[in-house]
Amino acid sequence: MKRIPEETIDRIRNQTDIVDIIGHYVQLKKQGRNYIGLCPFHGEKTPSFSVSPEKQIFHCFGCGKGGNVFSFLMEHDHLTFTEAVHKVAELSHLDVELPQLTSGESAAVPKETSETHKMIEMHQLATKLYHYLLLETEEGLEALNYLKERGMSEELIQTFQIGFAPNHHATITSFFEKRDLDLHLAVAAGLLSERDNGDIVDRFRNRIMFPITDDRGQLVGFSGRLYKQEEGPKYLNSPETPIFNKRKLLYHFSEGRQSIRKYEEVLLLEGFMDVISVSETGLLNGIASMGTSLTEEHIGLIKRVANRAVICYDGDNAGIEAAFKAGNLLAQAKIEIYVLSLPSGKDPDEYIRTYGADKFQTFYTHERQTWTAFKLYYLSRKRNMANDTERLAYIDEALFEIGKIDQAVERELYLKQLSDEFDITIPTLKEQLQRAVQELSRQKSRAAESYDFSNMAPPPDESFDDFQTMPKERGRREAHFVAEQHLMKAMIEDQDAFSQIHQLLEGSRFYNDDFQALYTHLIAYYLDGNEASASRFMDYLTDMRLKNVVSSLEMIESPEEQTMEAYSDYILSMKKYRLEIKIKQKEQEVHEKMRLQDHKGAIQASTEVILLRKSLANKDYDFAEDETF
Repeated sequence: MKRIPEETIDRIRNQTDIVDIIGHYVQLKKQGRNYIGLCPFHGEKTPSFSVSPEKQIFHCFGCGKGGNVFSFLMEHDHLTFTEAVHKVAELSHLDVELPQLTSGESAAVPKETSETHKMIEMHQLATKLYHYLLLETEEGLEALNYLKERGMSEELIQTFQIGFAPNHHATITSFFEKRDLDLHLAVAAGLLSERDNGDIVDRFRNRIMFPITDDRGQLVGFSGRLYKQEEGPKYLNSPETPIFNKRKLLYHFSEGRQSIRKYEEVLLLEGFMDVISVSETGLLNGIASMGTSLTEEHIGLIKRVANRAVICYDGDNAGIEAAFKAGNLLAQAKIEIYVLSLPSGKDPDEYIRTYGADKFQTFYTHERQTWTAFKLYYLSRKRNMANDTERLAYIDEALFEIGKIDQAVERELYLKQLSDEFDITIPTLKEQLQRAVQELSRQKSRAAESYDFSNMAPPPDESFDDFQTMPKERGRREAHFVAEQHLMKAMIEDQDAFSQIHQLLEGSRFYNDDFQALYTHLIAYYLDGNEASASRFMDYLTDMRLKNVVSSLEMIESPEEQTMEAYSDYILSMKKYRLEIKIKQKEQEVHEKMRLQDHKGAIQASTEVILLRKSLANKDYDFAEDETF
């Protein structure tokens, strides 16, 4: 088959997020600047597999495997490089022209089934038609004005590809018929409906249309909203189909992923309009479930991209109940939780339209409640505080929740609040808190004793409950090895650094064989006109072992700005070590000559040892290299 152009490979590599791709295979959790998880290449219970979104590489500190997004798929799915490029482009939804794979290669790169692929294409066509009907036709003008009256700009409508389904039974039906598309497949996709008499008609009529994408950004469904006072559900979603499952879909998840990673948190909202309105304030990390309660599948998606969630549901009773339920699910998944309780029972869309984007931004930043504070508020709403029995019951419940807090300062804060609210001394509350903590401990013990662990594999995320710090290199690395690491890392990441170090080395070799091999490849890599890029250099290498070495180098923390002086110091450290090794070899030679009673040879070798030690003492580390190196 034709070779993939280098610029196409570069475009795919540069436009792909390695965390997203590996996230399809490994449950990742953010830790510092990187993401960590259990290595898919060897069995382990403590995560040692690290993915760097900044450098677009992965490395396992346990088994040593590493590389970029292409080498991950090559190793994990046993693909060729060409097959891996195709698969990365597909998973990243990149519109690039690639040479056709052979039949054998195509089998190695599984695509959606033919039917599901066609369903997705049908949704793409329908989205374009609905969007055109909203913005460019007389029939869509009333719906467009409705959206504008609600403060939605045309730019926002464009961004979210919002559309309009006219009040006709055959708008999409006839559109598909003219293109010879399978109408029965469109029914199965949830775009059309089949009546009892066999007639096929549009499912969505006289509604504002919100396209829904899955976690890979593929169009898989719609939610149609009534905008007139008519009978029927306010929102009508696509039915359950092979590509549309509400339990697994979060609105704006794929589109908001970058911002979620930037903020390191998701903003969990209730409705599409909330997500869209909040995005106009500059907060692009908003997501919403599809008119359902939060599910375990939703939690799994959230955990792939963030460890913190801010819940901002409607301020009415239903919204408060939903926030409490969602928060409990998130807490079970070890996600840090905050809650925004909007005043006057407003939803985020109403709040923004009433008070403006800046006010919401301020509220989001400075008015969030901790999960404990929200739970105490939630529990207090359930009690009649004018009744002593109810007040005592609430205090017991509040202390039970406070007992779950690990941080002493945070516990003290809530005890002080209870003390002030009910005029009870803190020592008295602490005495009762101790009983609550003991009860919590008993409950945990009973749960552990009653749980049947026999013949049961641990759940996929069990090892994520108590993340350990990423294992460091065992023991102290020799100075010369650290020096060689820093030199090699600098040359891979910066071509100017390569030129400077190449000149300073003056023909000296790296003591580490892998580094010397990388250095040789790097000379050829730059001579071929390539730019400095660790990920691209990995693709240039054919030896998987050397790819692993590059990934391990990229995970090393090094000074941001290196100088010629620093490079010279590293090289001196290398040369010093080589001189020390030379001295040891000559000392061994002396002993061997003495054993063989070669006194003349022993004297000559001893003389060389003296000269070499003198060079070491004078920091004159240059010496003539012979065949022993």
